[in-house]
Amino acid sequence: MNFGLITSYVVGGIILIGILSMTLSVSNNSTEMTLTSVTREKASGIVEIIEHDIQKIGYNRTEKTDPIIVAADSNLIQFRSNIDNSTDNSVELVTWHFTTTSITSSKNPNDYILMRSVKNLSTGTIENTPIKLGVTNFNIKYLDEYGEPVSNHMSTPVTGSDLEEIRQLYIQLIVESKSKVYKFNKDDGRYVTSIWEKRFSPGNLESN
Repeated sequence: MNFGLITSYVVGGIILIGILSMTLSVSNNSTEMTLTSVTREKASGIVEIIEHDIQKIGYNRTEKTDPIIVAADSNLIQFRSNIDNSTDNSVELVTWHFTTTSITSSKNPNDYILMRSVKNLSTGTIENTPIKLGVTNFNIKYLDEYGEPVSNHMSTPVTGSDLEEIRQLYIQLIVESKSKVYKFNKDDGRYVTSIWEKRFSPGNLESN
């Protein structure tokens, strides 16, 4: 028995396993970095539209809309606004709704459509924009006073005259990757997550 040859095979096997493990680790890290970048870019694109719309709640060129907020729930907000700043002062009904419609093309079971709808109240035409970018949570909290802790938010859905008491909104958006990253070959893996949250104080929600 050639112990030297056996030893060389053992050492070679250990080195090969080490190289394979390092290669797998580098590959997994690269995949995670790519998914992280993509997920953040998707979240950033959604946030840009949300910020544009929310800041213009109740806006018109000469005066506030009446009413301002039409519906307010934890996963839906509907309000009036001259969202396109048209010179004819025409007002649109803008709706953001985190639906229960899953994205069938995604491997992530928590991936649902975030729907943005704009209805022209003059013509009745509706423009729906289904956002299919890995949104797994879209949550809204409403506050009736400035400076209130978010934990003291109003109960949802906010209805009736209480809609007129809304002064601030706190929105949280969670976007996840459509596929998992794995640390080891046999682990369960995880979805890369990007979390954005912001508190809004739209000027037209200020009391007169």
